Amino acid sequence: MSDTVLIVGVGETIGEATARQLHGAGYDVGLFARSAPFIEELAADLGAGAVAVPTDITDMAAVEAGVERVQAELGQLGAVVLNASAGGGRPIEDASVDRLQSMLDVRVAGSLACVQAALPDLRETEGTVVFSGTTYAEETAPEQVEWGAVAPATQGLAATLDAALGAVQVTYVSIGTGIAPADTDAGQRLDADELAAVYQQLIERDRAVTRRLDVRLRE
Repeated sequence: MSDTVLIVGVGETIGEATARQLHGAGYDVGLFARSAPFIEELAADLGAGAVAVPTDITDMAAVEAGVERVQAELGQLGAVVLNASAGGGRPIEDASVDRLQSMLDVRVAGSLACVQAALPDLRETEGTVVFSGTTYAEETAPEQVEWGAVAPATQGLAATLDAALGAVQVTYVSIGTGIAPADTDAGQRLDADELAAVYQQLIERDRAVTRRLDVRLRE
């Protein structure tokens, strides 16, 4: 497998923690986010082997250009971590069709675009795709109507890609708790560093395949 990982949707919790975890373990990391300042600062802090590529993943041409830049600067991709989000859901009285569509565009269509752009590399390296998901994929979410609709669609995409891509491992990580940024008091949330370590383990698996993984706080 190649030692270059594309992390899509890099923010202050899971995305940053995953970038730091993997870079610290010797991986090169390409960082996608819609907004430039955060990922550019993170890439500068990480140093060699990290490249920030501001990318709107709802734009297929932008995704293809972003993947090409990561490949040109860091080499062939061995894994893609799909962590992009588009805000939270609302109760039914406040739910929005526009918000639902925006979330579908990012979580489902955007994820598919990223996998398609990276597909030749993933097939050649027999790489890994990791979806940051939620338990809303299988549990009802009456206070999060849009999330309750989008999560099963995202998990369905992950399962379909897993069936379609053969030797490429596709894992939907069902996160059943809040995530705390690294170096903060996690309280009743899971520390982002712990989840990032799980992602590294998934990427490094050779023969064992995990298609769906539940991650929750120990009771």
